[in-house]
Formats: sequence, structure tokens, C-alpha cells
Amino acid sequence: MDLATMTTEILRKIPQSMIPTAADGDLIRSHQKFFRTHQEAVIKGFYDLAFSDASTQGHLNPAERPARENTLREWYKITTSGHFDDHYWTWQALVGIVHVKHNISNSSMLSMWGWIINFLQTRLLQELPAAEALAAIQVLQKVQATVCSLIVESFILTQQEAITRASGLNPAIQRRFIQIEIDTMLRQGRATLQNRMLQAAA
Repeated sequence: MDLATMTTEILRKIPQSMIPTAADGDLIRSHQKFFRTHQEAVIKGFYDLAFSDASTQGHLNPAERPARENTLREWYKITTSGHFDDHYWTWQALVGIVHVKHNISNSSMLSMWGWIINFLQTRLLQELPAAEALAAIQVLQKVQATVCSLIVESFILTQQEAITRASGLNPAIQRRFIQIEIDTMLRQGRATLQNRMLQAAA
């Protein structure tokens, strides 16, 4: 599957009301002063956390921090420009594939996205009238939902495609193996939870 097709297929699975519109992009652009003001604090705070936490620092080389900051800075500038078009969404799907290459987990990505949103929404509420702040936060949450969906799904699809090609397994057989593993995990999980609930009730 090529990248453009993958992106289109992923976007079809997202509720359309959760995908940012042209009007949402206009709203983001109307707050350019705010986003520019906080740009460097976002970059520094993001990588201060990433380089200090044991869960993420193992994937990072301190010597690469300036280059990584520049990459995030460009992403931030483009994202806060509000041009949410096919090109932008395809780029975000590509980010998921880049994460596979660099062994960046979805859990790390989602956590750091949460940090960015928390940082920005706190300051929006501090600096803008409540109604304006909430409107901007709602758009940011839509951007987060759509971008994270694209990154996570492209990450998973790329891994699945690689496994299929490397193993030579028929996709239907591969899905069957996955279902068997899921059923095993469900039985284990339910048994564990049931035992703990019984212990708590005793």
C-alpha cells in the first residue's frame, strides 16, 4: 500500500467531525501570535522531559538534540499554521513510519503529544478569554486525535506489512494467529481481574 492510499484509508476510519476543517485552520491562524510566543518554550519543555525521563531517554542521543529540536520546531510551525490538507495528513502518516524506523513507541508518542496539548491549553486558558481559549483547545484536540490516529495506524500497518512480507504468511492466517493471541490475553486478563475483585470483596 502506498503512503497516500494508506493515509486516505486511515482518515476514512476517523469520525469526520473529529478531523479539523478549513474553518478550524482559520481559527488556529487567528491565534498565530499566541503560538509564536510559546514556540520555544514548547520545544525546550518537550525535550527537557524526553531527555530526562527513563522511559524516553534511552532512544535519544544528547548530541542529536539540536537537530531534533529543529525537526519539532518545523513541525510546530507548520501545524500551528492551520493548513490541514491532504499533504499535511500524508506527512503525519509518514511520521508513523519514521517512528517504526527509529523504534519510537506509540506509547511514548501519545504521552508526549499529551504533554504538548496540556502545555498549550493551560496557557490558552491563562491568556485568552474563556470562550476563545476553549474554541482553540477544541481544535487542538481534533488535531491531536487525527494526527495520533494517522501516526499510530501507519505505525501498525507498516509493521504488519513487514511481518507479512518477511514471514510469507497469508494475511488471513496472520489475522487468525493474532486472534488466537488476543483470545489468550483476554482469558488471562479476565481471570486476573476476577481474582482481584474476589480478593477485594473478601
